[in-house]
Amino acid sequence: MSNMSKKRSIGRMIARAKAIANKPDAKSELELLKTPPKNRTEAKKQLALKLKLVRSGALDSKSLRALSKQSEQALLIANALRFDEGLVDPVSTDKTSDSNKRWRGRTAD
Repeated sequence: MSNMSKKRSIGRMIARAKAIANKPDAKSELELLKTPPKNRTEAKKQLALKLKLVRSGALDSKSLRALSKQSEQALLIANALRFDEGLVDPVSTDKTSDSNKRWRGRTAD
């Protein structure tokens, strides 16, 4: 074996080892994507993680749609539970006086 082919085979082994070491832990990362972000930095981290998973092939458009549907349903359920527990006050338009109800373009206060 020539010196050049030895270097190539060593380079390939190193590349394979790096690829195996950088393989994402998909289950834990998918769990992170299921929870809604609490602030802007978490949202940025989730978007970066989604892009990384899409590029690596761990996610496709169908699984992204399924994740978004699951997160929407989880958020609806969480909000309904908060409302039932009394953590969120119901909004009543009767409290707003008529003088404060003004039309602005297509929307009303």
